[in-house]
Amino acid sequence: MSKPSDNPADPFKKALAEATRTLADDPDMTVTYSVDPAGMSKEGVRLPQVSRRMTRDEVMLARGTADAFALRRRYHDDAVSARYAPTGPLAREIYDAM
Repeated sequence: MSKPSDNPADPFKKALAEATRTLADDPDMTVTYSVDPAGMSKEGVRLPQVSRRMTRDEVMLARGTADAFALRRRYHDDAVSARYAPTGPLAREIYDAM
């Protein structure tokens, strides 16, 4: 049996990873935490690191990022997105951010 972690952020990170997989409807998706910029790939998502202190800002950023990536993974359709994408560079940047 493994030793329980002494990091108070671990239960939060585990719960957030499971919620992200559930929201994305992808139980095999990998969820990692890193100080590198958040990102999404075919295999999974990289979320912002949550420190042992678990500040309100860290928790909110991690949750918001996780929700955004999970919903994009579940509902985004590249063909539909491309069909309605605006042509101007600024408009396209705003459109892609949504």
